[in-house]
Amino acid sequence: MSRDYLKGKKCMVWSFMGNTRMHQALNNYGDRFEAVGIFTFEVDISGTITETGTPISSMMPYINKWPKVRWFLTVMNHGTASIFTALRNNENGAKTKFLSELVRIMQKYPWCAGVDIDLERGGGYENKDAANILFRDIYQTVKAYNPTKLVNICLPGMTGVQGSVGGENWCVYADLDAYCDTAAIMSYGMAWAGSAPGPVSPRDWLVGVYDYAARVMKPQKIYMGLPGYGWEWQIYANPADLGKTYRGVSLTYYAAKIWAEGGYNFTGNAPPQPMIPWLAYWDDYDQVPYMLPQVYDYAEGGDATDREAPIIGETYNRRRYLTCYGKTQKAEFGTIYIDRDGVPDSYTEGVVIGNGMITLSSETGTATYEFTVPQSGVYDVAVRICFPYWDKNGINISLDGSSVGFYESRLWWPYWRSTFWVALAKEHSLSAGEHTITVDGGVIGAQLYGFRLCSSFSERPSAGSATFELSPRSFKDVNGSMAVPDKGFKLTTEILRRKPDSALVWYEDFRDPITLQSTYWTTLSGNWAVWRSDEYATGRVYSQLEGSGQLAWRYDSFSDVHLRARLAFPHNGSGRAGVFIGNIFCCINIDTQQVELYQGSVLLGSYGSAYSKTPVSDIRTNPNMYLIEMRKRGNRVRVYSGNSNTLRFTATVSPTSGYCGIRSDNEIKCELLRLGDAWTYEPYEAFDVTMPNGTTETYGRIARNNVTWDNEFEVFTITSDVEESSTRSEDISMDYDFVHSAMLYIPCNADYTAKFTPRDINVWCSRIFLGDGDGFGIVYYQDVDSIVYWANEAAYRWGLRGFALWSLGQEDLRLWEALPKQS
Repeated sequence: MSRDYLKGKKCMVWSFMGNTRMHQALNNYGDRFEAVGIFTFEVDISGTITETGTPISSMMPYINKWPKVRWFLTVMNHGTASIFTALRNNENGAKTKFLSELVRIMQKYPWCAGVDIDLERGGGYENKDAANILFRDIYQTVKAYNPTKLVNICLPGMTGVQGSVGGENWCVYADLDAYCDTAAIMSYGMAWAGSAPGPVSPRDWLVGVYDYAARVMKPQKIYMGLPGYGWEWQIYANPADLGKTYRGVSLTYYAAKIWAEGGYNFTGNAPPQPMIPWLAYWDDYDQVPYMLPQVYDYAEGGDATDREAPIIGETYNRRRYLTCYGKTQKAEFGTIYIDRDGVPDSYTEGVVIGNGMITLSSETGTATYEFTVPQSGVYDVAVRICFPYWDKNGINISLDGSSVGFYESRLWWPYWRSTFWVALAKEHSLSAGEHTITVDGGVIGAQLYGFRLCSSFSERPSAGSATFELSPRSFKDVNGSMAVPDKGFKLTTEILRRKPDSALVWYEDFRDPITLQSTYWTTLSGNWAVWRSDEYATGRVYSQLEGSGQLAWRYDSFSDVHLRARLAFPHNGSGRAGVFIGNIFCCINIDTQQVELYQGSVLLGSYGSAYSKTPVSDIRTNPNMYLIEMRKRGNRVRVYSGNSNTLRFTATVSPTSGYCGIRSDNEIKCELLRLGDAWTYEPYEAFDVTMPNGTTETYGRIARNNVTWDNEFEVFTITSDVEESSTRSEDISMDYDFVHSAMLYIPCNADYTAKFTPRDINVWCSRIFLGDGDGFGIVYYQDVDSIVYWANEAAYRWGLRGFALWSLGQEDLRLWEALPKQS
């Protein structure tokens, strides 16, 4: 029985580098390649092709030596969007010219196997039809010229329709399958010069791309694109401070090897920084090696030796990070002389006694507390209260007849829905003996949990903190001598910040064991229920709200709000679904494939998009969830959709207020319903770092115009009806970034601490690095083991044709000894 040992083991490469190793590989290992893309031909905006890359003359010795190789003429636009657009739309006859040029170069080089089309920056999904026609015309033109000539197309990495991480959503694999003989998917470049450090082709991305591609294209056509290169990211200073645009520098396998052997450093590969060999780690998940050159110690978020709530440690994509999702009150009392709960000594009707607390059941209810001051002096008196809902938001409390009203009208108040302390009296003189605290009315539903007499009371909102221990130690340099930094250290924090979001009023993912409590929710029409992935779980598990009609928060005085929902249409879904405030309905219409805004029955605006129903088999585990949201401010409504919360249109509305919540014509599934303030924003950007030398620095706060700040809660309110992004000139990356200390003149071979203290919620601290102040970094690269592993996955997991390496001359040449001969 014969076996095809080359099934799934084909290999394509490109002649981009032009270096000695590229020529060495072509000369010595041409029998390992099925195809070589000769990276020579560049198309311009007129459709004209010129030869600007690898000289054909330099390739002829290998073309003659290895006649069984498919020598493709690679035609590229160098990622210029205007060229792709001109070809796609045949602007000024560009496509017509381009097609004739393809024939011309094939005629000029009759030995070629065909053409390799590398067109990038094709834009969004709206361009897919014209892009399909372009590739159809290319394929038909080549076949009309010579049916034996082949067409290879280079495609961006996609994890589904509109699933590009780089905006190349014009590409639909299933549509292009008919217009190529082979396709090399460029699944490299997830990490690049301007990104956070990481594998160039991480596992999760590769799995997503090829699970999709192998399902919608003929797998035997597909080459898995793999990188032969890596990156070294400099993380001790901002790129601008280094005179660079990005912190990353591309490197070959052999450059990474020199880092590992101590041949490079960050001071020109010469003193003053020591020349130190560096251990290469192996990432067993992503199957790539990496190094931390000139890093003397580091810690992940999960390595914090002490944490102060509400900061928590979590893991996402195997990163152990620290964050805080909601601030809590940090109250300090000095010496506490009297500590009472909320059970009064006497009370009237209108007061309900609970478990150590009271609730006002009428606006005139009173409760009295007697206490004895041991000796005369100056004291602080703090009371512990709670406003459990927006219409239960005020209480009057007096000390010896002097009354203070505590009222809260701000909508964004999860902070006040739990108990909190406020000062009833500060630095107040009290005589020795009996005194009285009295609750004398307020808003029905307001609560008192007790009070304290103390020497000093203070309180503030807190996001917690985390402390790390760092122990930099000497390393051995290339000469065998123990080495330390020439000057000192810098501490770099790896951080993920986010763009601000509306100040939170209510976040509902329906995961709590008790759902849709009548205290908080009301069904205005239809029927609603919550499905839980484990109905008997006592903890929070994935859940979906399901139903139709109108479900609202039990409060009928909403006016200016920001509403967001993430919802899915089941296989039999139809009609409209979205969020509402009063008689305003912002929705996705699955029938018209539009985002729509209504007031009453009047359609005020729409935006076309693409939405799919979810099959029964996927509705619980892999639903097609879509975001829809609106922000109402006075008589203006802004409508957003998409995972990037993209503004689609604005509309003018008539005055309205009342209930708000979720609404649907027919049954839907919803996994998120969020209510926020229309005008006030919570920033997710600022944090403090206390350095090993004891100093503290604040990072990340962005300067803004036309806003007012609440300095207590560190939120801001815009002063006019504009998009938040217009208040700042600085953008916020959605990737991990690095912030750096000044030089820390502290000795090596000692133990230190560093503290991370977020000022805002939703700031993620992933790692801290203590490195040589003259420079330190992170290196990810590819080696033989990495490429062979993924080549085997291409063959045996997805049944692909093989892999395509970008690009020849960057790899460890020992790779080719590990791969089979192609003939």
